[in-house]
Amino acid sequence: MLVCAVAILSYLVPRMEGALILNPRTTWPLWPGCAILVAALMLVRTRIWPVLIPAAFAGFVIYDLQAGVQLTSIAWFIPADTIQVLTAAIGLRYCFEGVPRLNNISSLAKYSFFAVLLAPFAAAFVSAPGIPGHYWTSWRISFLSEVLAFVTLTPAILSWFADGPAWVRKLSAYHVEFVALIAATALLSYLTFGTPSRGASPALLYALVPCLLWSALRFGSIGITSSMMIISFLSVWGVVHGQGPFNAIGTRSSILSLQLFLIVAAMPFLALTALVEDRKIVGERLASLTRGLIQAQEQERARIARELHDDINQRLAMLAIELEQLPDDPSKAQTSVREIREEVMEISSDVQALSHELHSSKLEYLGVVAGMKSWLREFAQKHAMEIDFNDDVRTVLPLDIGLSLFRVLQEALHNVVKHSGVKSVEVELRERSGEIHLIISDLGRGFDVAAAMQGEGLGLTSMRERIALVSGTITIKSKPTGGAMIHACVPLESEHLFKQKAV
Repeated sequence: MLVCAVAILSYLVPRMEGALILNPRTTWPLWPGCAILVAALMLVRTRIWPVLIPAAFAGFVIYDLQAGVQLTSIAWFIPADTIQVLTAAIGLRYCFEGVPRLNNISSLAKYSFFAVLLAPFAAAFVSAPGIPGHYWTSWRISFLSEVLAFVTLTPAILSWFADGPAWVRKLSAYHVEFVALIAATALLSYLTFGTPSRGASPALLYALVPCLLWSALRFGSIGITSSMMIISFLSVWGVVHGQGPFNAIGTRSSILSLQLFLIVAAMPFLALTALVEDRKIVGERLASLTRGLIQAQEQERARIARELHDDINQRLAMLAIELEQLPDDPSKAQTSVREIREEVMEISSDVQALSHELHSSKLEYLGVVAGMKSWLREFAQKHAMEIDFNDDVRTVLPLDIGLSLFRVLQEALHNVVKHSGVKSVEVELRERSGEIHLIISDLGRGFDVAAAMQGEGLGLTSMRERIALVSGTITIKSKPTGGAMIHACVPLESEHLFKQKAV
């Protein structure tokens, strides 16, 4: 069904646009076929590509034959389309996992390089001989028609598939506003490009700017791509029928001016949309992290309360009872006093360990390496573990970096105790090329990193956030039954070193 649907679309969509064009065998302001096919390839698994691509090309060939395109031209178009589709699809699949989402500048830059620039640029050299006329004029026609399609059609399809389900769940007022936006954009586009009298003035082009800003700021990728599709459709219809501000300079020159206008208008607004959505995502993540940190703080308080109430408090109560039951005879009481003394020392040791979990003063007074060694020794004794700690650090580490690495170490070892099922862990702290590397590894059960990051626990997320606060990076590698490795890397900034030397 999918293959048949793509084949039918690959035939019908060019035919629908061909109805707008005065000479479909020579000049296309926008060629939709490859752009739609690349969008379809991004929505399916790569194993379906060898079937999907020939089916789409069959639709292209059938349309070209019905439109009267010569076989020699088709022979140039098919290899060009193959180069273009594979370049764009493979490049996007390499850069993105799943459906590409153009919701940040980095994603938009990757998409623009492979789909908007590289694929049409390479394909135009092959398809140009199939277009009648001068080679470089034909190259320009092929290149710009494909660029315009990848700027308008492909982002719209990907946006609706990626964000459409969330859009449907919006409030009805949001949908009404979106319909008003589409209606306003369509009306202004018709007045600008579809009427001979009013559309002849280029000043009306500026009337579209508020609608594009409205689309970008309120509705994100779905809004801006939908608006650009409407503007592109009506502007193409206007120029091929002699309407609007681009009809007064000849057919090919008019189409060239229109293509440049639409491309130059679309790219900045796509970039603006990416910036706005990126800020929204960062804000949502920050709010989620804040909620998570508050929950973690409450959980930590609850854990400490349980430790104090269920363990320390109960043991102190037992000590009070034992003290009340001491015999009056000093010779008989000596043994009981010795046992009570040992219990008091155990309670003191446990309180000290609990305080070190909350704040290790040894990091401040002894330094990061000595503080880690001391804590690891206590942790290993408490949990009957073997911890192999190797260090190669020559620089006095700043306290903020040391504290961040220490918290990562604590979280990682607690996870080992809870989940790995092993009693042996390797910890390495080394300095290399102005960076501090902390590596914790075990050969335990392992886990699915992606599932763990999306779960309810905040341990892995808190690790990433702590290391990010000191401009570092953290890599977590693990798989079920394959052990786990956590590698935190923090740069030693010159300003930190200067402060330490000054001290």
